[in-house]
Formats: sequence, structure tokens, C-alpha cells
Amino acid sequence: MAPITVAILGATGDLGLRVVRRFLSPEYSPSQISKVKFFTRNPSSAGAQELKTLGAEPIEGEVTVDGLKGVDVFISLVGGATDLDYMNKYAKAAVDAGVKVYIPSEFGIDHRGDNDFHHELFDDKEAHYHYASSVSGGKVKIVSLYVGLFLEDTFGLGETLGLDIKNGVYTSFGPAETPISFNSREDISSSIVRISVLAAADPNSVPDFTRINGSAVSYNQLAALVGKARGTEINVVEVDDEEAKKLLSTGDPWTRFWRALRYGYGHGLTDFTKDNSNEILNPGQKYWKWKTMEEWVEETKGV
Repeated sequence: MAPITVAILGATGDLGLRVVRRFLSPEYSPSQISKVKFFTRNPSSAGAQELKTLGAEPIEGEVTVDGLKGVDVFISLVGGATDLDYMNKYAKAAVDAGVKVYIPSEFGIDHRGDNDFHHELFDDKEAHYHYASSVSGGKVKIVSLYVGLFLEDTFGLGETLGLDIKNGVYTSFGPAETPISFNSREDISSSIVRISVLAAADPNSVPDFTRINGSAVSYNQLAALVGKARGTEINVVEVDDEEAKKLLSTGDPWTRFWRALRYGYGHGLTDFTKDNSNEILNPGQKYWKWKTMEEWVEETKGV
């Protein structure tokens, strides 16, 4: 297969920079990747300048059909709180431009199906996927990538995830023995690149809904790992379903969002230990070694 052209929306963020670096690494460029383009409203910004230094080409302005002409893979790395109409607009542009593969902005919990919790952000993501699928009419391969939780955010988010680091108490919404999948930003970036290369060559080679599992631990296991690394005891508390569901309906949208995520963690919506695409994207860890929570705890000591 001839080298492909990739365009990215949201490339100037931390994950975007990593993805671009991976695309343009000697392993992929120029043998498999001919060009990496990125959309930006401000081509003179520091992030845009860094991308240009790496060899990526800026496309100034919004995502349009003209901007996506000649692009094989379009990737959205924009943040979660993105307007549904905006997402639908750029998906339609990708279809009209003849893009082969579209990777929408997911990169978190697998919120599909009938779950007993609700949040408007997940509703918008679901609605966007159905819209993109409808307008593509099967002409575009759409791959939603679910990664669980970003490994590096575990302790930085702290109490947002129920981790009271100062007092040594971890609080789980639901069973504290439920595995949660974690993936490092580098592993997520590598997975995005592999999806792009594989799906552009053969749309059937990658599942429409792709889940990766770099490492998985429960709240109980995380407490044990951190306790061992720090030489102290970490206590684990479970919030039962009745109380957790009350919390899901109170607070501002972002508070409810993080509570919904924690509820999902405790009820298996980020347990990708058995149903994942690790061996499709990285068979036998041929292309990279997945980073584990054990390694991250050893580096950070859980703080």
C-alpha cells in the first residue's frame, strides 16, 4: 500500500503532539506515512510551531471539505466538551472529501449500551457516532478507540477519582475489586497510529469499536501497590449503588461527569482485560511495550 496522508484536529494538545511525533517517527515516515497535516486557528502559536518543526503541515481555519481533500485518515483529538453540531459538521466534511478512515474523539470509557447512569457528554458522543455512520453510508471506516483512563492522570486527578492521597483513603463507586484499564499517552498514541495504518490498508482489520488494555488494576489493587511503594497502608472505601446514583444527579456538569466515570469504573465499563484489541494493534508487543500501573507507581510512589 502507498504511504497515507493523515489530518488531525486538536493536534496542539499534549496527546496530539505525541501522536504527530509517532506518525513522523522513522518507523512510519516516510515508508507508511507520506504527510501529517493539522488544523489550527492560529498557525503562529507555540504548539503549531512545534508541530511544523516536527514536519507536520498546518491547515489554517476550520475543518472543511477542501482541507480534507487527499486525506486518507482524519483524527479528532479535541476535548470531550465539544459541541455536537461542530463534531457532525467535520464528520460530514470528511465523508464529502472522500476520507477513508475517521477516528472520532473518544479515548475514555466505553459508554455504549444501556447503562444505568446518564451524562450529556456520553449522549453527544453516541449521537455523533450514529450521525457519522449514517452520512458515511459505509464509505468511511469509523473506529472509536476506548482507552479506559490515562495512566499519567491517575494520581494527578487525585480526589476527582476518589483518591485522597494525603489521608491515604481511596473511594470506589461500586465494587472495589473491579478491574480498571489504564493506558499511557505514549501507548494511546502508538495505538492511534497502528489503527490508522491498518484500517487504511484494510478496513476489516480493525474493529469499529476498539479497546486497549495497557494495564488493569482495581481500587483494591491500586491501594496495595501504592501502600507497598510508600510503606504505608491505603484504606479503600466503597460507595454503594444507591448513594452513588444520588451523587450522579447532583452538582455541575463536570462534577457529574467525573462521578459518572467513577461509577463506570466500579461497574466494569473500563474493564478491557478480556475484550480488547491489543494483539491486533501490537501482537506480542512487537511494536512497543505496554506501560503498566506497577511501573507508574514505582516512578511516582502514588503521588
